Amino acid sequence: MVEVTLASEYYSSSTMKYALEDFHDLFDEFAQQQGIRFHRGNFREIAIFINGLPVAKYGMRGVDCEQFRQFLSGIKAQKYHLQYAAVKCGPMTFSFCMAFSCTPDDYPLRPTTTAIPGK
Repeated sequence: MVEVTLASEYYSSSTMKYALEDFHDLFDEFAQQQGIRFHRGNFREIAIFINGLPVAKYGMRGVDCEQFRQFLSGIKAQKYHLQYAAVKCGPMTFSFCMAFSCTPDDYPLRPTTTAIPGK
């Protein structure tokens, strides 16, 4: 299973609900590009609003981890209001700082490899 952790730049209580909508839009875009459809059998929300933050963790089955990692590398973070993302592929985790600065240690999934989008 590919595990994905996403952190939104939405922090106020009135806008945090939009974080989950943005996350789902991101997965919808990936599914469209890959010609797949996510459903309960291959996609699940593992945790949302982790530690009260706009952070969510998802699991995907039947998805090529490298393709999803490349997808994240190519998106515009502002479109989905992303601050941070991590993709766990088996024993390796790739983290993406999508904002000007972020500290991966602030998020529940500890990265082992850091990737900079667009590099």
